[in-house]
Amino acid sequence: MTKETCTVVATIRPTRTELDAVKRFLLLAAEEVRLEDGCIYYDLYEEVGGKLLFIEAWRDRDAWQFHNQAKSVEKIVAFLEGKLEEPTLVQEMYLAAN
Repeated sequence: MTKETCTVVATIRPTRTELDAVKRFLLLAAEEVRLEDGCIYYDLYEEVGGKLLFIEAWRDRDAWQFHNQAKSVEKIVAFLEGKLEEPTLVQEMYLAAN
């Protein structure tokens, strides 16, 4: 990783009744996203309390911004409509350097 690598954590909190369906959908969506140019990794984690977290890394901010305009993200956003307890929290970060 370099200081240009864009690391992102997206926290998704599905409703209790939608958790399994959302998790299945996001695991499939991740396979498509991993094929996008500049994707280093794009992995879904499940927090003990039921939150889902995408932890992802992109070659640089430009690659991440391009991803945000991709059809894959459009499909994810559309699928999640009405299935979340709260809006998705997206945190963009970069390696701290002196």
